[in-house]
Order: sequence, then C-alpha cells, then structure tokens
Amino acid sequence: MSAFTPLEAKRFTHSAGTQVAEHRHPQGQLTFVTRGTSSITTRDGWWLAPPGRAIWVTPDVAHAASYSEFSDVIQLLISPQHCVSLPQECQTLQVSDLLRELALEALTFTAPGRNNDDIPAICQLIVHQLSASSAGIALFIPKGQDRRLRQITHLLQQDPGNNYSLEQVAERSGCSPRTLARLFQAETGMTFTRWRDRLRVVSAVDRLSRGQNITQVALELGYQSPNSFSTMFTRLLGEPPRRFMNRLMQAKNKESS
Repeated sequence: MSAFTPLEAKRFTHSAGTQVAEHRHPQGQLTFVTRGTSSITTRDGWWLAPPGRAIWVTPDVAHAASYSEFSDVIQLLISPQHCVSLPQECQTLQVSDLLRELALEALTFTAPGRNNDDIPAICQLIVHQLSASSAGIALFIPKGQDRRLRQITHLLQQDPGNNYSLEQVAERSGCSPRTLARLFQAETGMTFTRWRDRLRVVSAVDRLSRGQNITQVALELGYQSPNSFSTMFTRLLGEPPRRFMNRLMQAKNKESS
C-alpha cells in the first residue's frame, strides 16, 4: 500500500519578492498560476508560468521558487505511482478549462463532511489531462552545467538588459570567447546571442504579466526600439507581444471570474 495519498491540493498566495528555498518531495508537483507569475528553478534552468499556465516538477527534483509580484497559485502533489505516465522532465504546460476545474475541485478535499470517494477518479482525470496537455510556448531558460557557463547565465539572468559582448562575459568567466561560445552551444543548444534573446523574451513575459507596457519593457531589456523587440518576441514565441498580452488578459479575467 502506498504511503502517499493519490492527490493533495493546496492554495497559496505570495507577496511580491517572495523566495521559496530549494527543496524536494517524493511526489510530482504541478504549480498552476491563477494570478501573477511563478518562477521555478532547478539545476537545469529556470521555468516561468504566467496566468493560465502551470509548471510541472517531476518527483524528487530539487527546486526553488520565486514570485515577482503578488501571486496566487494552486499546488497539486501527485503520488509517485501516478506519475509514471506523466512527463519525465520539468516543463511548462497549458492548463485546459477541465484541468482548471479539477484543480479547484481538489481544493475541496479537506472540506468538513465532504465525501471523498471520488478522489481516485479525480486524480485519474487530472493525470489524463496532464498527459494530454500541450507544452505550448517553452518559457524555459537552460543554465548549463559547466561552472563557467553557469556563472555567466546567472549574471545575465540578473541583468537581462545589459548588452555585454561575448568577449566581455568570457573575461568575467576566466575562459576564452571561443570556449564560452562552445559551452553555450553544447550545454544549452543555443548560441550566446540566441540564448540571450530567449532570456530577454522570457523576462519580457514576466514584465508584461506585471502590467508593464511594451515600450517600457523593450527599452529595459536592451532593445533600441519597440519594433525590434516585437520582431524578436514574435520570432521566438510565434505571436507579437500585443497579441500575447491580450491572451494574458483573457486568462487573468477567466481566473478572477
């Protein structure tokens, strides 16, 4: 008999600037954002979820979390035996209307007097929804494993708008530009320039989610104009930032209704 219940659900609110220290648990974890944004970091990289999206963390993976604005999240802990058919690596997921309603229903499991005979069935439905869920836009930034590379990816993550050249960051890491360029390609699958472009776009999603306007975000992230920012955003995420913001507002309105 398993030591874990099939499914546990909790709701948390976090103030802006909240940092949750690195931890791990034997269950799989789904963090579903209903307001604000959630950022989860593992040894592999950094995942971001705005409203209407969720971050899946596989069992026993050490992870930390941070919240750049006031945020409301639903956390589902799924027992290890139910995680076999679920993604075997961390990822961001689209949250369907059905999955959203199932997560809200799971929050009622601890209500006094509730008949919980349906918990196994609800858990099976949630697992099915997660198995079928689209990963959608990959709001993920890989950190790499080499010590020198991780030093630079951390530096750039702290200041994504800085226009350091490859030569400048290589000098900070104590290796040659050629070596650092090779590390970026080998460990992140991207060139230095493409990695920074992705960092800036994911950072832009976080800032747009907080209500900042497109021009402000573009300039803060080192772009010379809103047009150049919009071009890069569209190239990497498949839609212009204004359309993304409209969909984001729809997700926010759905969660607040």
